[in-house]
Amino acid sequence: MRRTIQIEFNELSPTLIDEFIGAGELPNFRRLQESSAVFVTDASDENNLEPWVQWPTLHTGIADRDHGIQHLGEAKRVIGRGIARELADAGFKVGVFGSMNLDYGPLDGFVVPDPWNPGATPHPVSLGAFTKFVVSAVQENSANTLDKQAAVPFLAYIATHGLTPATAALAARQLVGERRDSGLKWRRSIVLDAISYDVFRKLVRRNDVAYATFFSNSTAHFQHYFWRNFRPESFSAPPPPEDHPSLTEAVLTGYRNYDRLIGRFMADFPHDRLVFATALSQQPWDTTKCTYRPSDFDRLLDMLELDPNRTSVAPVMAEEFLLSFSDEASAEEALTRLRGSSVGDQPLFRFEHAEPLRVKVGCAVNEWSPSVGTVTLPSGRQAPFEDLFSRIHTIRSGRHHPDGCFWVQCSTPRRCGEKIPLTSVAPTILRIFGVDPPSYMKDPAVEILSLEND
Repeated sequence: MRRTIQIEFNELSPTLIDEFIGAGELPNFRRLQESSAVFVTDASDENNLEPWVQWPTLHTGIADRDHGIQHLGEAKRVIGRGIARELADAGFKVGVFGSMNLDYGPLDGFVVPDPWNPGATPHPVSLGAFTKFVVSAVQENSANTLDKQAAVPFLAYIATHGLTPATAALAARQLVGERRDSGLKWRRSIVLDAISYDVFRKLVRRNDVAYATFFSNSTAHFQHYFWRNFRPESFSAPPPPEDHPSLTEAVLTGYRNYDRLIGRFMADFPHDRLVFATALSQQPWDTTKCTYRPSDFDRLLDMLELDPNRTSVAPVMAEEFLLSFSDEASAEEALTRLRGSSVGDQPLFRFEHAEPLRVKVGCAVNEWSPSVGTVTLPSGRQAPFEDLFSRIHTIRSGRHHPDGCFWVQCSTPRRCGEKIPLTSVAPTILRIFGVDPPSYMKDPAVEILSLEND
């Protein structure tokens, strides 16, 4: 049976893919599309249209109203379920590389958990040197900082686990470019994609898995923040004047980067079956919303007068961060102070319980302004908002859309004119391996002609 590699490029737009293919920008996407059964998936739930919700739906075949996942790190709700678990139970070797918010339980293969789930354990454990740095790079992306302590073991690991000369040269060019122009830091994630692919390729070959996934989020991030720079005519307000000129190319650069990766997949795994999925997509969003994040978490705890011996803070995604407490009294004290913090006559924070002693917090200010105002804390202490918070990237300009891509290489390529439910992906992948979908997968697999003979 042919190995199946599932390429997961988060939130790519089917419309943009077709447009860029037509313009000759994505030759490898064209090759993959022309050799595949091509479907558009429908995530359908406009009220819960988040990647950490819809990727579990894609992998388990369970609609979000049933699996109940609403936040990152809630994969325990689907423990024992999903494509990887079912294939492993059927005796197949499986590799998972970064797929979002899944059950990362023991597999006969390899596991690289998603970088927003730092509590999950990679397998084999030697991958910890890689995953620790990636977690830092992704979660601290907003501040453009890197964990230097994690960098040394990371570099040692990738040097002996697949790093190619081309990727090393790409990283060197990025570092030189940043020294000359710090506005190019947004391109770091492209380098991380190349490094991740190098490590992934090594893991697949070393472990000889039958099914493997590879997840990347870089272009989803570009779309969320830089669509306005890419297509300013689609928006009522132009990009802020301080935006770097290179951001006009960010979205197309992201798609071109993925096209190069598709080319590498096709060259490195010519006899394997490639599956391409996005779970959902994005569309332009004409808004002036933006996000702000504490510039210094230690200073924020001090301003809120929270005991650092009983309170810890960790970034999550974009403006969000987690406050964790040693006891209930500390948690209640923190909630009281969060509620009592304001900027002008508006609340400063929004927050919700993630777990009994953990609170997910974000800045409630989300409209762009040259000067936001003065922060007032429950103690009576005051400070300019800009002294405590930094704007992340630029004004948001992309929002989620329920359409997604699902392409399966086969000997009878075609384009399906009707959308399929996102919940049909998981049973379809299991059918490729001759595994009957379990009863919790309610929707049937889609028909892919001659798949059984490929």
